Amino acid sequence: MAPTKAKPCFYFAHGGCRNGDHCRFSHERAANSEKDVNLIASTSADIERLDINTGDATRASSTAQVQSDSRATIPCKFFGSAGGCRNDPCPYSHTSGGHQAEKTGNHDLAMIEDEDQEGQDDFTRDLSGALVSFSETGHVLKVSLPTDYSCACITGLKPGIQPETIVEILGGFGFNVSIDCVRIPKGTLPSETKALVKVEDPSFAKELGDRLKQQQSDLSATPHPIHSKRSNCRKVSVSWHKATRSVWVNYGNGGIADRVAQKFADGRYKVLGQSVKCSKAKEADTGWRRGGFSHNPVAWTITLSDVPGPATRTDVEESIRASYDKPRHIEPSRPSYRASDAEVSVEVRCLLEKHGRLENFYLEPISMGKRVKAVALFQDEADAMSACSLNNEQLSILEKGKLTVTLKQSTKIKIQTPFYLAMETRFDEERKIWRERHLACHVYVDSPPGFTVLKVEGDNPNEVANARKTLDQISQGVVLKNGEDPIWTSALRTNGSAHKRVKAIEKELGILVRRDKAKCQLCFYGPLEKYQQAVTQISEALKEESSPSYKIDLKPDQFSRMVQGGFKYVEQALGKNVAVLDVVSKRLTVGGTKKQYEMALAILNGADGIEIRASAANPSSPEGDCPICFCEAETPVQTSCMHTYCLECFEDSCKSAASTSKADFQVKCQGDGCTCPTIFTLQELKERLSSSVFESVLKSSFEEYVQRRPDAFHYCPEPDCGYIYRCTPASNSKPPAYMCPNCLVPVCTSCHTRHDGQTCAEYKDIASGGYKALEELKRKLNIKDCPKCTTRIEKTDGCNHMTCGGCKSHLCWVCMAVFGTSTECYAHLNQAHGGHGGVPQHLMLW
Repeated sequence: MAPTKAKPCFYFAHGGCRNGDHCRFSHERAANSEKDVNLIASTSADIERLDINTGDATRASSTAQVQSDSRATIPCKFFGSAGGCRNDPCPYSHTSGGHQAEKTGNHDLAMIEDEDQEGQDDFTRDLSGALVSFSETGHVLKVSLPTDYSCACITGLKPGIQPETIVEILGGFGFNVSIDCVRIPKGTLPSETKALVKVEDPSFAKELGDRLKQQQSDLSATPHPIHSKRSNCRKVSVSWHKATRSVWVNYGNGGIADRVAQKFADGRYKVLGQSVKCSKAKEADTGWRRGGFSHNPVAWTITLSDVPGPATRTDVEESIRASYDKPRHIEPSRPSYRASDAEVSVEVRCLLEKHGRLENFYLEPISMGKRVKAVALFQDEADAMSACSLNNEQLSILEKGKLTVTLKQSTKIKIQTPFYLAMETRFDEERKIWRERHLACHVYVDSPPGFTVLKVEGDNPNEVANARKTLDQISQGVVLKNGEDPIWTSALRTNGSAHKRVKAIEKELGILVRRDKAKCQLCFYGPLEKYQQAVTQISEALKEESSPSYKIDLKPDQFSRMVQGGFKYVEQALGKNVAVLDVVSKRLTVGGTKKQYEMALAILNGADGIEIRASAANPSSPEGDCPICFCEAETPVQTSCMHTYCLECFEDSCKSAASTSKADFQVKCQGDGCTCPTIFTLQELKERLSSSVFESVLKSSFEEYVQRRPDAFHYCPEPDCGYIYRCTPASNSKPPAYMCPNCLVPVCTSCHTRHDGQTCAEYKDIASGGYKALEELKRKLNIKDCPKCTTRIEKTDGCNHMTCGGCKSHLCWVCMAVFGTSTECYAHLNQAHGGHGGVPQHLMLW
């Protein structure tokens, strides 16, 4: 008679039998057992079948493993989505049209990290409290202020309602709203279902609430606050503890047990390469039996905790490397949970997608840390913020283990690689500080080519903002000062001997010095301990170069002759690097002797005109010459129209474009004697400029736009505020209440001052005494206000055609008439005032 087969052990089937080989129940596996399949590693890559009680590891082929995993027949729900499946290996089927799809493998994490930053730039910026949209050439298309919008919170809605239904409901009440304006927050209770509707109409929320009340609707609407500041935080970091288990290691000798426990505690013994916690050796309770004391061969036990879940008896035994430390028995517990990382990530992604659409989801590669990490990038930052409600959420697949979900905020700058390398030690010092503040800093050298990108990321928005300030400060360099005065000489405007001396000092000290010709200063890049040495050497070198400089403002015909080849003749006559032609300011600077200055004047005034015309007829400008300074390009930047600029000249030209653009903002190429028709796009400028210079170009375009529209926008009058507001027409009634969201100071949007509780007329009547005194002083100093933007203008000499420095309007100084062009203004002066100069003094002072 065949022996009766032992009953299967329930605890062994669940991986937790502590009786081992002494168990009276069967520890055999059923080949076709569904439970047994679940004990096998959960993906096609996990081909090792683990027996936690015997410590044996039996190998099976990858193909057989996939066939035994029932999930391989289930289609992966993420494979066909826009973002694709980011789990590799994935236990579910990747099929397309009935055929197995080829897996692409893990993507580089760095690519995912920067997707929220390096996507297609829509050239929309938060400037002075406004959301500003720019055209492809940098002109301001639209300025949106928080006060231009209103947001209504609608309650009383049915659970599960869709945005399309809300649009239809609002249409029934007479409001035409697009579906993009409607948002239904996730994570609220069904009884609290609500919708947020944001419309570019300041009165929308109030009108909707009033209309719902009038028609006695079951719905209600209340105004919802709009945050004025815009952030970029669409990314969340998700993590959970890796599966762990406890392991009991038994010894017959207390000394050996203590020694092994200390080695685990010190990290000399590791399980699967990971440090684990270890208790002190504990002696088991012993009892008396008839005949004397009972001998226990495994009387001493040390308990290992935080042991990696996949670890087997064999793994633990192999971690105890010394033969004299080997234990008598090893007993592992069941793991904290059995699901694979891939299975958990599928569950996590499902939870995240309940809060909004994902642009990307990435499961990080297995690391030696104790947590599994994933990164999710949402399409909408509001959804990312909503997903943070999953923090500390318990998951059944983790057997009550909790998720950690944090919102990631990041900032980055782009600087030229040589300047980064010069300041690398300073950046490294800051990185140590940021690491202590739980900020991650990533450096991408020569990505894109010629530039280095530094990115700081963290959970604390204030810490990230402070890190950005530090990045900006370091990337701008340190102004070289001798005492309180910046080090500068006009000889540095050319690439002559003064510039060559500075370059020699750069090479000697291992630093970089950048010329800022607009501000007449030098910026230092390098270790701070070399700063004073650079100040001393450069100051001494420039003393020998000090010489008077003469500036000549060029008339239109003179400027045209210079850029069409005449400047080359000036160089031949005066010598190389003596004269500098600035095509932006249309000015010729002569840095030589008075005799050379007079020679330049003579050439400009027509002397030797034949030579100039001959030179202009055959301009010879080498391809490598910068069209701004007409010198060989230093740190060359080549544009799409194949002109080569010095980096400094190109940056200065871009930064000054706002003041030189006659109509809409544009950065025009100065090549071919300023006749090149190319207008640079913002995309091209972004590729060729550092991030700080590019952002300053956008800011200057915006500031110029605001200055030219004084009837539409004004800056907050509070010092150092910088926010703008939209103007309202003056009236006898009290103006609408407005409080600056930056400095929290109430401002009248009609007369642009603070007069709480008074009309504009009442305030002006009270303040008229001081106003009269100011007007009298302005008459004495020959200062007038621009009729269009109220910018104060002082006239000292010249003709009566004036250009406002604020809004760029053309003004008649006699009667303060406003014109759009200089031609119209001169025609008016000739017709109304008998000429554009020589006006009697009593008219000059109106």
